[in-house]
Amino acid sequence: MLALALLLAFAPLFDPTPPTCPDGMALVQGTHFEIVQRLCIDHRGPGCFAFFPGLNAVEGIATRIETCMDRYEWPNKKGELPAVNVSFRSAKARCEKVHKRLCTELEWELACEGESLSPFPYGDVQEEAACVNEKPYLQYDQDKLDSDRPEVVSREVKRLFQGEPSGSRPRCTSAFGISDLVGNVEEWVQTSRAEWKYPSSLKGGYWSKPWSGCRGTNDSHGPMFRFYETGFRCCAEPSSIDSPPPAAGALKTPGAA
Repeated sequence: MLALALLLAFAPLFDPTPPTCPDGMALVQGTHFEIVQRLCIDHRGPGCFAFFPGLNAVEGIATRIETCMDRYEWPNKKGELPAVNVSFRSAKARCEKVHKRLCTELEWELACEGESLSPFPYGDVQEEAACVNEKPYLQYDQDKLDSDRPEVVSREVKRLFQGEPSGSRPRCTSAFGISDLVGNVEEWVQTSRAEWKYPSSLKGGYWSKPWSGCRGTNDSHGPMFRFYETGFRCCAEPSSIDSPPPAAGALKTPGAA
């Protein structure tokens, strides 16, 4: 009887109930490794297009990840075009408005690689047209993108846009069931690595960057930067989506004011 009483008393501390995520989000759970060394077997131009299958060496800090992530880029609706020309600050505010937050750099990488540490969301070799990253590059007009007339900016962004509705490429889905992490639009994340200059980083490349994969961080832009191909998706703590939004300043990231 004493053993049963102790078991009942301490049961809440050993709750086997798995974490849950709301509709439209997937559970990303596993260990992220700071550095993953791979053997490139097809190096072209600025990137690697194929790696020796399954040959990975991990180094550095191992971080346990458990988060809910939007299955699609904002507005997180399959079949809708992802939002672009969004700044990190605006993306962060939009996520918080729906009781979520921006994903971290480490969460994003684990969501893309899966626990098998694949360099691409679908495997070890870049597959042409698997993700939306094979479109021809178009030269942009910076003066139009910087215009103080919204209609001029909108026309230029529309001219340049070559993204596709979210979920259009089923092959571009990670082991966790998350779509378009590579290609389509470049996604804002909260910086995780202390060496980066800004609290804002970009991941995944966009529609005209065929060498993009699960690793590689664009750390060149501050929180107010926006461009014709910058978008985002949101994350949240498991089983907490109905909680009130965090207080202002609660989601501090390295280097944030």
